Amino acid sequence: MRKAVILVSFGTSHRDARENSLDAIYGDIKKMCCDMDVYQAYTSGMIIKKLLSLGIKIYSADEAVKEALKKGAEILYIVPTHIIHGHEYDKITMICEKYSDKFNEIKIAPAVLENREDCEKVVSVLNSIISFDKKYEYILMGHGSDADANIRYEQMNEAFKNAGFTNVHIASVEAKPDLDDALNEMRKPDEVEKVILYPFMVVAGDHAKNDMAGEEDSYVAKLKDLGYNTEAVIKGLGEYPRFRKIYIDNLNKLI
Repeated sequence: MRKAVILVSFGTSHRDARENSLDAIYGDIKKMCCDMDVYQAYTSGMIIKKLLSLGIKIYSADEAVKEALKKGAEILYIVPTHIIHGHEYDKITMICEKYSDKFNEIKIAPAVLENREDCEKVVSVLNSIISFDKKYEYILMGHGSDADANIRYEQMNEAFKNAGFTNVHIASVEAKPDLDDALNEMRKPDEVEKVILYPFMVVAGDHAKNDMAGEEDSYVAKLKDLGYNTEAVIKGLGEYPRFRKIYIDNLNKLI
């Protein structure tokens, strides 16, 4: 039976973030699935339109499924890059339901943080990437959502504490826990050498460059105003091979 894989993300209009993160994950999957058709799709119509105006064609998730059908795929594997099972992930499950009778089998991989146990695994992965140092405080900036799955961010904070990393904090842009919550858990400026910020997002796009590290009204600006020595690392999670392996492992489980 002919098989196909679709890598689905929210998307980004930032070329560096796209190439360094999403295209890197896509490349890893293509290497793994050299005998299958592999597609890349975004769920953000706004980003798809913006890229199209620049001459860059990216499928919507629906278009990618139709293309797989057109090429004769009978088994379809969908790999979302989403950190939590929020509204964007739900868009993908709805598409799976829409086309369920068109394939012999259609399977969707879980979000990175599908359950509490995943939080514990990701803490280990992040420590292997960043090597958290006790003399610093760390803030990992997530997106945040009003979906029920937003609880995963709080569970990540719990997982960090349980692993002994009391100096690492998840703070999201659009929900709780936020920067104020992180500040309540952090040492005072004169008690810590530096605060290092990383995106807790697959790509380092608008949120990382502006909300986290921008010159005005950003996490970095607010921390500096409070007297903290700060450093911002503009690097999405998808840029780290160790993190990308999560998607490969999830795909392997589907297959």
